[in-house]
Formats: sequence, C-alpha cells, structure tokens
Amino acid sequence: MENSVEKAQKELRNLIKLHYDRIEGYERAKDDTKDADLKSLFTTYANQSREFKTELSSEMVKYGGEVPEDNKLLGDLHKAWMDLKAAITNNDRESVLSSCEFGEQTIVGAYEDVLKYDNDDDRIPMSLRTILQRQYETVKSAYSRIRQLHSIAD
Repeated sequence: MENSVEKAQKELRNLIKLHYDRIEGYERAKDDTKDADLKSLFTTYANQSREFKTELSSEMVKYGGEVPEDNKLLGDLHKAWMDLKAAITNNDRESVLSSCEFGEQTIVGAYEDVLKYDNDDDRIPMSLRTILQRQYETVKSAYSRIRQLHSIAD
C-alpha cells in the first residue's frame, strides 16, 4: 500500500508528464493553424500548462521525488497530441479542435482520478489537494471552452 508521500509523487509525475504533452500539443496546433483566435487561445493554454508544470514540479521536489525530464507519456493524451500534427495539416479548424478536445478531456480525467480518492490510506496531502483542485478547475474551464468552439466548428 502506498503512503501519502508515495501517492503524491506518483500522481505528480503523471500530471507533470500530461502537462508536457499538453504544451507540445498546443505548440503544434498553434504553429499549424491559420486562425488568429485559435493561435491566441493555444498560446494561452500552452502557457497555462507551463505554469502548472512548474508548480507541480516544485511540489514534487517538496515531496522528495524526482521531476520527470521527458514528455513521453504512454497514454491516450500523448497519442492524441502526437496525432494532432497529422490532423491539422490542412489547417482544418474542426479537426484541430477535435484533437484538442480529446486532449483536454484526457487531462481533465486525470485530475478527476487524482481528486476522487477519499480513503484515508490513499489520500494525497491536503495542501497538494488544494493546488490540484485549483488547477483542475482551470483545466476543466479550458476543456469547456474547447468543446464550445468545437461544437460551433462542426
């Protein structure tokens, strides 16, 4: 059974990697779209993930863990972001937003998975939970915005 510090390290490692992927995905999307509104939004979300990754990395150090250096997450988000380039080669707004929506859905789900634990043996420390809850609300808002734009582009 994991203790709260081990749990914190595990969850932080996963979220940091997801933010690496989110940054890379939005940078690719920004470079490959012609739409000024999307370029601006993608820049905002990439910067948001940079801030969150930095904050989570500080927490990782606080909990005695090693901050992951690579951005090679072997999950759905990594695949979605890596496939994003192919999806937007024609600068198709709907395809760009569809890929971004999938990526946002994945990172929102990761935060929800971390925050859903109520078992005392599995609980992450409250100070970290507060940070993750704040980040979750922000990422969830980004997901809603991307979904909204995607529904309009359909």
